[in-house]
Formats: sequence, C-alpha cells, structure tokens
Amino acid sequence: MTKEQFDLAYSQYPPSKFVKFAFRYFSKETEKKDFKVGNIVTALLLGSFLGGFIGTILGVSKQFIGTFTLLFCIILSILVIGLFIAVKLNNNRIDKIIKVLNLDRLEYNKLVEELYPSK
Repeated sequence: MTKEQFDLAYSQYPPSKFVKFAFRYFSKETEKKDFKVGNIVTALLLGSFLGGFIGTILGVSKQFIGTFTLLFCIILSILVIGLFIAVKLNNNRIDKIIKVLNLDRLEYNKLVEELYPSK
C-alpha cells in the first residue's frame, strides 16, 4: 500500500476538533508549547486536593473542605470522562479507516509506523 492510498483513506475520516484538542493537550506526545493547558488543569486539581487535605489536617469546617472536595471531583470527572470519550471517538475513527483499507489493527499500526516513523 502506498502512502497516497493510506492518506486518501485517512482523509475520509478526519479527527474532530474535540479529539484533536484532547490529544494535543493531554497525550504523551504533547509538545512543550502545549503544556500550558495541562499545567493549568494539574494546578487546579492539585490546589483543590491540597485545600481539602490541609483543611482536614487543620480541622476547618466541613463546608470549607466539602467545597474543595466537590471542586476536585468535578474537575477530575470532567477530565477523565472527556478523555475517555476522546479516545473512544478516535478508536471508532481508526476502525472506520481500517475497514476502508481492509486491514486488521496490527497491520494498521505497522503501516502507520512504516509510513510515519516516530520522532
């Protein structure tokens, strides 16, 4: 299979903006220039966790601790569910490409590695 044939099948099913966003900012291939969003989310999670943790140690009101706990749960849930959905959508897209190319997943991965070697 040529690179042009692969690119033609690949271009029939482009990734959505949501999938691009998720993989751009929250994957292991994230570039240094794109760390800002991930760092902000990490800071929010860490700050809300530490607020609840330190509040518990210091014995502050349950309402104060609950606010930080609720914030932590909301942010973490949105992040985990959102990334799960992005991975599922991308896998469905890849399955469609595999079907068009008449390959199995292993052959597809091998072909991608040959045509587009990692950095």
